[in-house]
Amino acid sequence: MKASIQYQLRCADIAAHLIEVELSVRPLDQAPLQLSLPAWIPGSYMIRDFARNLIWLTASDRDGALAVLKTDKQSWQVKHRGQPVRICYQLYAFDRSVRAAYLDDEIAILNPACLCLAVAGMEAMPHQLEILAPSDQDAADWRLATALPAAADTPFLGFGTYLASDYQHLIDSPLLAGRFELTEFQIDAVPHYLVVSGRNLCDQQRFTEDLATICQQQKAIFGSLPADLSSYWFLTWVTDSGFGGLEHNDSTLLLCSRFDLPAAGQQQINEGYQTLLSLCSHEYLHTWWVKRLKPAEFHPYQLAQEQYSRQLWIYEGFTSYLDDLALYSSGLQNAADYLLALEKTITRVTRNPSNGVQSLEDSSFDAWTKFYKQDENAVNAIASYYAKGALVALCLDAALTAHGRSLPQLMQQLWQDYLNTGTPDGAIARVLKSWQLPELASQLTHWVQQPKPIPLEDYLTALGLALNWRAPLKPDDLNGPAENNGNAWLGAQYQSSEQGIKLTAVYHQGPAHQAGLMVGDELLAIAGFRLSSNSVTELLLRLPKQKALSLHLFRRDRLLERTLELTAPPATVAQLSIVDESAWSAWWASQARTDS
Repeated sequence: MKASIQYQLRCADIAAHLIEVELSVRPLDQAPLQLSLPAWIPGSYMIRDFARNLIWLTASDRDGALAVLKTDKQSWQVKHRGQPVRICYQLYAFDRSVRAAYLDDEIAILNPACLCLAVAGMEAMPHQLEILAPSDQDAADWRLATALPAAADTPFLGFGTYLASDYQHLIDSPLLAGRFELTEFQIDAVPHYLVVSGRNLCDQQRFTEDLATICQQQKAIFGSLPADLSSYWFLTWVTDSGFGGLEHNDSTLLLCSRFDLPAAGQQQINEGYQTLLSLCSHEYLHTWWVKRLKPAEFHPYQLAQEQYSRQLWIYEGFTSYLDDLALYSSGLQNAADYLLALEKTITRVTRNPSNGVQSLEDSSFDAWTKFYKQDENAVNAIASYYAKGALVALCLDAALTAHGRSLPQLMQQLWQDYLNTGTPDGAIARVLKSWQLPELASQLTHWVQQPKPIPLEDYLTALGLALNWRAPLKPDDLNGPAENNGNAWLGAQYQSSEQGIKLTAVYHQGPAHQAGLMVGDELLAIAGFRLSSNSVTELLLRLPKQKALSLHLFRRDRLLERTLELTAPPATVAQLSIVDESAWSAWWASQARTDS
């Protein structure tokens, strides 16, 4: 592949987190070159304004400097003399997320979407990316991992030249440079690579084996790997804290804590490792379910501004449902642990007033300004198209099971019908109607268009499950058995503060709201007893309900007194139990079916 657009990238100053890029391009005509950086990265629906990290930009040809005009927040115009043009620019890279770029003495995370300028009119041409080895002695033993194909003279895991078929391919291919461990496994003769960065204290072989098991399970949903997948890379960035993942066509970039990784000799899958495996499962399923089959409005991606869709609940919700399920169906998780994870998802959705305020289609459409920009009022206003979308997938799966179908079969049908064009609004309803299930199509439309709770109890019986509810013991109580010990409810989320507890969210119509309390209030004492993160749970157990209690608090620098009436907590914590073993076994076995 002969490249028309060439980038050379180097880590110019590791201590200052600076990356320099040289872009070489031969103009197609006499019109000025139009250059731009994306405003967002596919899979993460928020305007990120990557161009804000660009510090300076110059242009020249063999006869000298060329004039550069910035035309908007992320675009530049370069007038040229018909000769090859060299554009040089510098970027700041210190964003510890999977969506941008980061550079320090341990690692370089390079997302071309925030580093490589697009040349208007030439996006469909081949692009070449040369990554220079860092000159810093601390990085002398660094290697490079990416799903981008290497040029013939670039060694495996080496710095050098990598090739992209077009600009979209380039910006969909993150690179991880630094010190890392690499293991490989095969799925249908396609190599899959697990990269785990840094000094990670990880049982990499255990991680690799578990990951291979999950990938096989997710592949079974569609029956085979995508025809164009020649390799797949799990690029795992290990830090002291942090969590996240972003899907790409042939890879995923993951961020996790080193203590989420499995330790040598660890027999059980603890909570941190389970969460990491679910993340890997989630991003790998996106290889089919959003990277190839996607909403029709994303054909093609338009990265200069928001690109709206009402279908994110399908792609993120279904994936969120199936990521945990893959751990159970593949035998990595027992039924009790799976049900605990499912209880947590149900509780997170149903305990919030937002469950009856925002519909899933609206949540998807408003992801740009609401879901990705949540504040202290999110519990009252924003429904998660991930979590609530997962509950829709659960109910849809249960309903299909009752009709001899399954959610994997539905996904296969959508894959066959819409792979090349993308799913239009109402695509699932159309398939259900073609299966002679018009009532289910109507129910699904109601679930996603109306801001109302999902009738979970009505559908879980088909899976052999019973759903009951109990009161929470504290704000972060999401699942598991517990005695109803008569504790009271504050109606707020809080965190420890120097003086007492500080409110971080207030539920509409809860006791805190009724008492006029606000987010940011620092509660000092109730009924004459000092409040702290340690004492509040015990006080709520002992203080009387439905009685006026004096409450002292700081609101910024003002000392206030209010009257608070505690109430019994609503039963919002989900409790699941298997009541029909045969229905339960038949359901989860259906997840690996590939017939249609």
